Amino acid sequence: MISNAVKFSNIGSRIEVSTRGIPNTSQPTSLLLSVRDQGPGLTALDLSRLFTPFGQLSARPTSGEDSTGLGLLIVKREAEALGGRVWCESIAGQGATFFVELPLATSSEQSIDVKRTS
Repeated sequence: MISNAVKFSNIGSRIEVSTRGIPNTSQPTSLLLSVRDQGPGLTALDLSRLFTPFGQLSARPTSGEDSTGLGLLIVKREAEALGGRVWCESIAGQGATFFVELPLATSSEQSIDVKRTS
């Protein structure tokens, strides 16, 4: 996802990568990774082609490729295999933000209170 952000952004553009836990009650239950670029953005048709092998997009990457390749498809398949999901939010002309949400493993063991004695 970072590689695609670089490919579709002009030199000197800002690319933002962030992670955060998504809480459910008192502790995070999933991890959200996002990559935001300042590229050309995506049309509704482009969004429908993103996660297909070698999907053709209306915007051309600055590095000369002419398709999405396989990277996003692989990310999607791996995320789904781990019980997660991948999606993109974009407006043509305003860049794109790609998200990967993965569930965090939880322990099946109960917590144990430990008391210290002097």
